[in-house]
Amino acid sequence: MQSATQPNSMGKSTSPIARDIQNVVTDAQELLKTVQSEGENKLADVKTKVQAKLDNAKQMLGQLQTSVQDCAKVAVDTTDAYVRANPWRAVGISAALGALIGFLAARR
Repeated sequence: MQSATQPNSMGKSTSPIARDIQNVVTDAQELLKTVQSEGENKLADVKTKVQAKLDNAKQMLGQLQTSVQDCAKVAVDTTDAYVRANPWRAVGISAALGALIGFLAARR
């Protein structure tokens, strides 16, 4: 049940990241327009703004990476504990999944 709630929290994390990346792209487009129309005066302001948003997006991606690594570690530990507690059941589940994947692959 724990793994069912974790993807939802990760899904919420990706939305701000996507929004930050979109903001960086929008600001980069604004930078190009500014260079064409305004010149050097506004260029420094827009460059600073774009750099700040890019740094923020990098930080959010780093946090997402850490979150994914933590979730993967929990999943690995939980799976390891289950397999150690129920080795024959794990073998049966693995065989059933292998047969299902083989059946689906053979249909293609």
